[in-house]
Amino acid sequence: MRVASRTVFDFVRQSGATAPVETELLYQADDPFAVTMNFHAGGAVATWIMGRDLLAEGLVAPAGEGDVRLRPHAGRVLVLELISDRHVTVFRVPAGTLRKFLDATYRLVPPGTEHFDADAFLSTVLR
Repeated sequence: MRVASRTVFDFVRQSGATAPVETELLYQADDPFAVTMNFHAGGAVATWIMGRDLLAEGLVAPAGEGDVRLRPHAGRVLVLELISDRHVTVFRVPAGTLRKFLDATYRLVPPGTEHFDADAFLSTVLR
């Protein structure tokens, strides 16, 4: 079972100007700790996987210390930073959109009930 949502995030250029980027949010019950974001731009798709808890924390306070950081900004907007070896990509994210998506994931797998099947994961990896 899964939750999927399509939305638009605003890519923030270095100049401060923004450009809309179609973004797909995906959550799968068999990987209950992760959220996948697919960013569609210029005919290409960039995929980032991040923790569901990080996204929930970022709704109310700065969250993330590594490649993914999220923080509240100006009321109903969040700032999402994706950090790679070559770039820091910044998006403005509607807080309500992310909150609705997370609420749907919680209906599927409530917080605290997540289970990770390490044996199944290892059998897949070691094939």
